[in-house]
Amino acid sequence: MTATAFDSGVLSFAPRLRAFIRRRVRDDALADDLTQEALLKVYRSRATLRDDTRLEAWLYQIARGVVIDDYRRRRPQQELPAALAIERPDEAAALRARVAQSVKRFLAELPEAYREPVRLAEIEGVPLARIALRLDLSLTAVKSRVRRGRAMLKKKLQDCCRFEFDALGQVIGCERRQRRCDCD
Repeated sequence: MTATAFDSGVLSFAPRLRAFIRRRVRDDALADDLTQEALLKVYRSRATLRDDTRLEAWLYQIARGVVIDDYRRRRPQQELPAALAIERPDEAAALRARVAQSVKRFLAELPEAYREPVRLAEIEGVPLARIALRLDLSLTAVKSRVRRGRAMLKKKLQDCCRFEFDALGQVIGCERRQRRCDCD
């Protein structure tokens, strides 16, 4: 990613980053300070961004760390608020189960040409070559349908919620964007 593209991406995202921080702290002035601190960390550590397509997740990860550091600095004896505390494994598993439920619901809404190949590949874990044999399609057609179906699912999920991911790409939080969402 070029420096100009990085700068414009970060600057266009800064208001959402500030809103994210503001929802987690007690006042506007503190949110402004922490947003500035997060942006400084972003620019100082820009070389650590490994995947340009994950800029948003990387920015949220840095902002979350800045807020956690602030809570630790100010109140070392108090627990972090529930919204920032690292989820217990059962909470994370429950969140992933709700996301999986939404994926299944959205999968049912896909056109048939994409629904079955994606279901077989993602839900049942069937290799693409076997899907091609089972559905009497070419391997190229199956690859294309699975890729397009995944893209459709991803769009439906992103329209439904804004997700937060850990460094391993696991869902650790989500914020509802639509009423009909089961993720939140």
